[in-house]
Amino acid sequence: MPDWHRAGQRRGASAAGEVARRRLRALRLAKGISQAELARRTNMATSTLSRLESGKRRLAIDHLAPLAAGLEVSLGELAAPAARSGDAVRPGAEPVDLDLRRLRYFVVLAAELHFGQAAERLLITQPVLSRQIRKLELELGVGLLIRSSRHVELTRAGHQLVADARVLLASASAAGRRVRRAAADRAALTVGFFAGDPIIALVRAFTSAHPGTAIDAERVYWSDQPAALLDDLVDISFVHLPLDDDGLQVTHLYSVPRLVLLPGSHRLAGRSEISIAELAADPVISHQGASPVWDAFHNVDPRPDGRRPRPGPAARNLEEKIEMVGTGQAISFIPSSVTAAIQIPPEVAAIPVFDIPPAQVGLAWKAGQQTAAIHDLVGTALTTLRPGP
Repeated sequence: MPDWHRAGQRRGASAAGEVARRRLRALRLAKGISQAELARRTNMATSTLSRLESGKRRLAIDHLAPLAAGLEVSLGELAAPAARSGDAVRPGAEPVDLDLRRLRYFVVLAAELHFGQAAERLLITQPVLSRQIRKLELELGVGLLIRSSRHVELTRAGHQLVADARVLLASASAAGRRVRRAAADRAALTVGFFAGDPIIALVRAFTSAHPGTAIDAERVYWSDQPAALLDDLVDISFVHLPLDDDGLQVTHLYSVPRLVLLPGSHRLAGRSEISIAELAADPVISHQGASPVWDAFHNVDPRPDGRRPRPGPAARNLEEKIEMVGTGQAISFIPSSVTAAIQIPPEVAAIPVFDIPPAQVGLAWKAGQQTAAIHDLVGTALTTLRPGP
């Protein structure tokens, strides 16, 4: 193989050569590939890199794609292998103008971890999705995915991008809403809500009394508390306590009894009500992205006797919780109001737990930003949604 680190070599080609040399050695020693296959990949690497090194142009995706496939690395790792993990950014890298469409594609792919399923959700073809993700890796100069013939995994950088991309996409959406409002010269509020919160009743009551203010409803999740408010993604939101209220103002609205979700085959699935002590042996679903305090309360952890429940799988949203319960992986708890908003499948039983504290629901908004519209909305909620004596 050629000397890929000779003096005067372009930075991009040196980076690709370093990864190629390291990866071929790893494949030979650790993966046990045949000498013939190693020779084929070596020849491909030599040919591709020789063309790139002798040219006076930037590295292109079409040139790198076959090389990346042969070396079983991502295009991002070829372009910028600053660290052995493939996650580090090149020192002194230029600021990147991120393409929101590619970020949206990546978030969907990260959720599915399958190019075909992600492409189907996005209503695009799999090759188009693959090309866009490769371009995103090259833009960022890092590897976002670990690809194999059987599955896709996120690198450390990929996990970080998922978290940041969701915020960026939500911020872009919120910016679009604010711009449209400004153009319409009409007051408006974006109101966050959890599944099961009485958003329809609140919007109807508020718009009836305040027809000059438009309401945009935005579903939020436990991982959005309190970031959706602090990052100005919503103006005001239903919140399910406990909540880190630093930087927020919070008004308590009402309490809601809680139900346990059990698999239909569970020994207690036919009961009309259950004591928490009867669920001591069952693993519980954790709430991915929620604060530890929030997760503990909503899993009744610790139990009244001081014991802690067995941990089960982690869910990102209510729909995943219900699916995990239905497939028998664990149990979970929900406010009873959720059953009015989401259909519980027959494979899942939702049963009242009579001896645990109810869920507490309130409204929260950013401290120091109580506009007249927020004041009016809170007043409407207090008079409309609070249960009577």
